[in-house]
Amino acid sequence: MRCSFSLLLTLLLFHCKIQNSSQNIFDPTTLAGSSVAVLSTLIFQDQVEIVSRYRPNDYPSFVKTEILDLDLNQPLAAHFAKNHFRVSENYKDDLVMRDVFPLSESKIRLLFSVSSRSEWREPISIFIQRPESLGNYSFSSKVLEFKFPYPRYIGSISEAKGQITTTSLSDGRILLVGGVSISGNTVSTVEIFNPEIGVSTLLPPLNQSLMGMAICTDPVGNVYVSGGKIIRGDPTVDSQINDRIYRINVTNQTVIELPVTMQRRRSGHTMVCLSNGDLLISGGQFQVGTDPTAISNDHEYISILNATSTYLGPAANFPMNTFFQFAEYDANKQRILFFGGKDRLLVYAAYSNLINSLDLNSQTLSSLPAVMPTYRSNVTSIPMPGGDRLVLGGITGSGVGSRSIESWNEVSSITKTHGFTSRIKNGSSIVTFSNSQILYTGGVDTYYKSAILELYDHVEKQNFIVDTMMNARSEHTAIRTSKGIVVFGDSALADTRVELYGKD
Repeated sequence: MRCSFSLLLTLLLFHCKIQNSSQNIFDPTTLAGSSVAVLSTLIFQDQVEIVSRYRPNDYPSFVKTEILDLDLNQPLAAHFAKNHFRVSENYKDDLVMRDVFPLSESKIRLLFSVSSRSEWREPISIFIQRPESLGNYSFSSKVLEFKFPYPRYIGSISEAKGQITTTSLSDGRILLVGGVSISGNTVSTVEIFNPEIGVSTLLPPLNQSLMGMAICTDPVGNVYVSGGKIIRGDPTVDSQINDRIYRINVTNQTVIELPVTMQRRRSGHTMVCLSNGDLLISGGQFQVGTDPTAISNDHEYISILNATSTYLGPAANFPMNTFFQFAEYDANKQRILFFGGKDRLLVYAAYSNLINSLDLNSQTLSSLPAVMPTYRSNVTSIPMPGGDRLVLGGITGSGVGSRSIESWNEVSSITKTHGFTSRIKNGSSIVTFSNSQILYTGGVDTYYKSAILELYDHVEKQNFIVDTMMNARSEHTAIRTSKGIVVFGDSALADTRVELYGKD
């Protein structure tokens, strides 16, 4: 019975009538080709799969690099040539295929010429036909589709403001706390924005108007904010620096000031929520002054259950008084990594290029052997697949924004510079776009505010300007959601609307 069925399928396959003898019978865009595609999968033995590195959330950066590599699961790359590939009609003049050749037995490279005038909005399809030389391998056809993100408005927050303390919640919503209004005053507002429906819900406000708080989320979903300032500018009296801690329960929509305060007032500090539910607060400005004596080098342990604050011992202290550092909690190794920072409020401060590690078990801090190429504060550090951590943005000496794109790999203890952003981006917000891609949003380029969206691709080790926001922004927030990158806020923009940069 099996032999008879295979013979029948073979006869059906070769009975297909092809009107154009020059046409490939496996062309997926024709009726005959699609019929052959179905039947051939039942006859041939080994299935051939062709994939690109791009995942659904990735920006298809091959339209910038002009190179697309495809991986095969069989050693058949030599069978594919330029005539087996075709770009969809909507981009045939924008993405011109120049050549196709094998990089190895199982990898193909496609080379393109790309029009600089192209606006990438509609999806690109690349059609792949079956080479007739494949023999008994099963490959009928393939269509690779690549979609592009684009900016649009999706809702509004409660008021026009910038420098908002924000965090993503486990259900995809975004918590906004405090900030600075367009009139220059700090605000006490607490709200939750839902990107799925574009609506913001107000919670009870803080007991004071604040900006520049540290924020973290504990293992059960409670959000804590601490410190910050009650004014936008440099404090002139110590009382303008906050020493209070608030707990926000997003389920019950409650905002509670904790009975315990920090032993120091702190602004420009960091706070992590530990796996046991307690808090570790580090560094920051604690008193009025522009020299290092106004900046702390210590850490406070906040016990939520006991409502107590305890200084860690001197072995945990930073090597210099430090604020505006970046903190990353590593629960598996029970440590906190600190990147960068500076020692005083003045522009001409001592900036750090160290990576410090605080062991929470021994309560000792050590500087790791690798140092970053650039001395800077206010950096963003983002883990990448493969063990690299990117260190991006921030401010260097004389208060100039850093353009350097750097990485650190702990296993190899190597730091690298991968290039530089197209412009200075003071006040930019930097966010993960996909697993291997980072998006820079807005910022101030020396004299003017920018709307530029710039993408860094860590696989390609290249960065590209990919689009523009609906509004030029700085001192704003960009957060990754399931819909794409949500952008809102600006201290001088009288616009409450929220932008989304994402795919359909």
